[in-house]
Amino acid sequence: MDVSDSRIAPALDALLRNDADDLRALVDADGEIVSVRWNGNTLLEWCTQPPHGIAPPVISVLISAGAELDRALNLAGCWSLAGMRSQLLAAGADPAARADADITPLESAAMHGSVEAADVLVASGLHRPGLWLAAATGQVDELRSWIHTDGDLARPAGEYRPNLADVGRPAGGPSTDHPSVILGEALVFAAANDRAEAVDLLLDVGVDIDARPYRNTTGLHLAVQFHKPAMVEHLLDRGANPMVTDDNHGGTAHGWAVACDDGTPAASRIRELLGAT
Repeated sequence: MDVSDSRIAPALDALLRNDADDLRALVDADGEIVSVRWNGNTLLEWCTQPPHGIAPPVISVLISAGAELDRALNLAGCWSLAGMRSQLLAAGADPAARADADITPLESAAMHGSVEAADVLVASGLHRPGLWLAAATGQVDELRSWIHTDGDLARPAGEYRPNLADVGRPAGGPSTDHPSVILGEALVFAAANDRAEAVDLLLDVGVDIDARPYRNTTGLHLAVQFHKPAMVEHLLDRGANPMVTDDNHGGTAHGWAVACDDGTPAASRIRELLGAT
């Protein structure tokens, strides 16, 4: 059920002020407020959205009042909110639920390059094991079990084949089931999630470092966009081509380094590595 601005506004204000006492009083006065939606999200789900920094005691107020946990767990992976994910799991959120876009929380984290949030969930299992998720989470022994040393697949790659359109990126063309395409996808996800050992395993069995299975998007593109300077340096050292142009915005790694510069040390280091200073 959607709710009016006037009904939700006091609770949202208390949430953004990190005022657990005010929020608790508002929830006590209107018990349904934790279940209604405003612009698509419940109050708990809004805790996952920018600006971040909602304090654990505020989140605890909503959890104690009976807020639905599973979609919030999924959304927390979009922004690498590892602490919130731990809090939600401890409160009983289901790590196998597909409460948003029909993907699991771990799959959501992997497709957003949210390494810390993914690491929180790995202990709960892959739930839908697959080559792509093993690469994205850096589970190298698991990844190795899918690949022959000649670069062919040792077994079917898994139930869920990641689709970046599931997390709001433009849909690409239909993929083939050729092993080189599937392994190229795995390389892109390993790079996006800063998993150097997984990247090296895939490169060592012959995967193209400039594989571009998603609208001409390479692992280097995503490592830049997700602010992974160590991975950017690693890929460049292994021979990645920084001049590949993607089909989303006609961007090269250099162009994305400029566009994604948010003033952080990671962004500055990436610009330095790519000569985009």
